Amino acid sequence: MPFCGTGYRAVSAALMLLLCLGTALPATAGGEIVVRPELVRISSLFSGVRMSIRGDLPADCQAVLTVRGKRIEEEMMRKSLHWDLWMNSGEVDIENTPLLYMASSSDPALLSPDAGNFPWGYAELERKAEFKGRIKPVEDDTIFREFVQLKERDQLYRLYPGGLEITHAGPDLWRAHAEFHLPSRLKPGTYYVTMWIVRNGAIIEKRSASFNVELEGLPAVLHAMAQHHGILYGLLAVVLAGAVGMLTGLIFHRKGDGH
Repeated sequence: MPFCGTGYRAVSAALMLLLCLGTALPATAGGEIVVRPELVRISSLFSGVRMSIRGDLPADCQAVLTVRGKRIEEEMMRKSLHWDLWMNSGEVDIENTPLLYMASSSDPALLSPDAGNFPWGYAELERKAEFKGRIKPVEDDTIFREFVQLKERDQLYRLYPGGLEITHAGPDLWRAHAEFHLPSRLKPGTYYVTMWIVRNGAIIEKRSASFNVELEGLPAVLHAMAQHHGILYGLLAVVLAGAVGMLTGLIFHRKGDGH
């Protein structure tokens, strides 16, 4: 019996030691990026979501974090001034640009226009972007800036110089943390998170993660109908537009009678 009691206490002590060692490990051991939430669901009342991203760093390092959507092709209508009137002057096809782009840095200088030839920021997007259409040579330097302004207005592009917070997480271990607001214009798909770790102005490590965005409820039903039953979806859109128009007319008509 004494032997059994001693053996039981030894096993219990060993289990407690293993438990303590397990809880002492950092949550991001192995250099991974923790993304919360990992799955974003878009419902009828979706108004955007707060995204939290963190990762551990070695000592004496800075970091840059980017969130980007898939590369797509878009059309942008150019306007020009004719006889004091702004008129459409043609379409421009924009290729190889991300649907969404957010970037945050621990050091504001890493996201400045003079940061250098780094694989992040608007300068990197401009180097990879392709513009097709009726573009005059004088417009080459302005068209990408106008494109970014439109994206920033829709809250789909945003830079946060100095927005990546670094805190002390343990001996020779630091933790980078950033939060992004993903807008209501977010589209379903896979989005990619990248963290570059920088020491003395040079990239020493690159880490990657991803999260998914899915439709649910009525948006999912309408999306499936548009993809597989285009005619029915078109008829439904016409009926809904007519119903909204009739309802608006009745409301304004009653307001007119009241006066």
